[in-house]
Amino acid sequence: MEKRGLISLRGVLLRYLVQTVFCCVLALLLWFAALMCVINSGLALPANRAARVSNEAAQNLLPQMTAETFDPARLDPLCRYVLLAGRESETVLATNMDARHLQWALEDGRGSAKGHFGYEQYYANAELQDGTVCLLQFDYAVPYADPALRGRLPDLQTTHFVLGLLLLVGAVVWSTHRSGKFLARETARLTEVSRQVAEKKGVEEIDFSGAQVREYAETLAALQTMGQELTASLQAQWKMEQQQREQIIQLSHELKTPLAVIEGNADLLAEDEALTPEQREQVEAILRGTEQTRTYLLKIRAQVQTPLKYKRP
Repeated sequence: MEKRGLISLRGVLLRYLVQTVFCCVLALLLWFAALMCVINSGLALPANRAARVSNEAAQNLLPQMTAETFDPARLDPLCRYVLLAGRESETVLATNMDARHLQWALEDGRGSAKGHFGYEQYYANAELQDGTVCLLQFDYAVPYADPALRGRLPDLQTTHFVLGLLLLVGAVVWSTHRSGKFLARETARLTEVSRQVAEKKGVEEIDFSGAQVREYAETLAALQTMGQELTASLQAQWKMEQQQREQIIQLSHELKTPLAVIEGNADLLAEDEALTPEQREQVEAILRGTEQTRTYLLKIRAQVQTPLKYKRP
């Protein structure tokens, strides 16, 4: 059997792994390209936008203000702010943070970055002209460009993360489905050949080729050898039974002549009126025996002339 171009089961598994990795990388590239398209189209802002506007405000805008002239409208909506009475003070003069973000801002220490459930919170702080401190809190995330959409639609970065996860799962499922179909075809081919061999079909009627996996091809070769041996065994059995049939037919023909002679002589003896009752009874027994023997011979001939249960291999 031709084995060039065959792949081993180990090769099938390696190909599946390479294929899956390639599909996952391609899915990640598509995921990243989709994010870049959303940003370039103006529907979303870069992840560093909040950090940039917060640092610009802390360096250029806030140092020119006081607590009385502080104008939150001049801050970018991406920045959450809290105005404290002093650098070491926790007295809140003004804020747009909710209770959770305000607690994080007071706990994290001015200017540090801490991890919480969700995004990490980053800070930029500036001291105003009168000693008041403004702490700006922001996220490294991809927000919607339109502020009106940020509170109405699901978080863009979380949504995009879920999309990437779905793309990865889809890539693995597709790769697994493709490799599964390949192995299913190979298994179906092996099953079909096994069924044909079990039905005692002739080896010349069965196609043992077509396998692409080396182990499957070797199994088909073993089935071919088994089929050939089975065919040879059936041929030997058929020949032996044919010989037995011929011998039985020949024996029945050879027994017909002496049986006819015995029956003819017994008939002649039965016509002799000088026979004693005991002799007549013995003659009648001979006639009955010849009749039974003829019946047995007819049954044997009928059986040997019945077709075999299976055809000649």
